[in-house]
Amino acid sequence: MTRIRLSDRLERERAHGKVILEGQESNWGWRTPAGQVRRERRARYLTESPSTLENPVKVLEVGCGTGTFTGDFSSRFADLTAIDISDSLLEVAAQRFPAVKFLNADIHATPFQSASFDLVVGCSVLHHLEWDAALKEILRVLRPGGALRFTEPNLLNPQIFLQKTWPWLKKRMGDSLDETAFTPQRIRRSLERAGFTSVSAEPFEFLHPATPAAWIPAVERLESWVERTPLRQIAGSIKISAQRPR
Repeated sequence: MTRIRLSDRLERERAHGKVILEGQESNWGWRTPAGQVRRERRARYLTESPSTLENPVKVLEVGCGTGTFTGDFSSRFADLTAIDISDSLLEVAAQRFPAVKFLNADIHATPFQSASFDLVVGCSVLHHLEWDAALKEILRVLRPGGALRFTEPNLLNPQIFLQKTWPWLKKRMGDSLDETAFTPQRIRRSLERAGFTSVSAEPFEFLHPATPAAWIPAVERLESWVERTPLRQIAGSIKISAQRPR
């Protein structure tokens, strides 16, 4: 992608930040009973400090938005920096968590020195980015032995596939124009090509945000079975982890 096209893409994502605020983040479904379960699952995974890291851990949150997960990160990690490219979203996040260091910065080219962080984390942000360029920058700002941990939508999931490839549905669901999704195989291949090791991209979750509260226990039981079968590959999301070589 050329510099001009990347610049255009970033401007569209900034504009989408206002759409997110106007819709009160309803497109993500975090506020439904099932959405709250989904949010908690991601928070638990993303705040697990890799065993290879020693405390205190210096953490960078990418695409913090209004701080949907920033509170979880700040309560787990004392040294947290959170970045986004939308001033309007950052303003809300800073009001919610005044003790956190927020910065308007682009993960394709950050102002941080090389080897600045032990851990880089984020939820549903990489599919908004120029993927390979972002991975190179994440590798650069990680210290040797440092790790990344993300959760992302799974392109192999039928709904995600339609939502990310059908323009009408993408707009209907509140997605930005440029966002997409990845398969686990592509994620692993891209991370390895960028220079990461200990790469993992594991599909998980069949709980939909629209699941009625009364059905959640039954769906969770069904999930525990389905995720042990080949159908796991079409789960809705992917847990991603990798490490910068020492």
